[in-house]
Amino acid sequence: MDTNESKRKRKTWSADEKIGVIRKHLSKSKMVDTCEENKVSPVVFSQWLKTVLEAGRDALLGTSKKETRERDRLIEKYEKELQRKNAVIAELSSEVLDLKKKSGEN
Repeated sequence: MDTNESKRKRKTWSADEKIGVIRKHLSKSKMVDTCEENKVSPVVFSQWLKTVLEAGRDALLGTSKKETRERDRLIEKYEKELQRKNAVIAELSSEVLDLKKKSGEN
């Protein structure tokens, strides 16, 4: 084996390249042919396909940009409320500690 071949790094695939390979597969009958043609491990290809199908499922559920924005606003609202509650808890805890100190001094 050539020393350059043994030091060869794995190919890094862009999202568009991955989608292209998956599209080729969908037009063929065998995954093995697609993998051999594109020099992709069947295990790696299966992971790509699983990821695409899961994302497609989410897209088909009807989550629109409007729904996503509404969910993000709701999350932001709850995060602010949580911060406010944490501040109140911290303030009350401080007051309790102060009262304990004072009662211990008397």
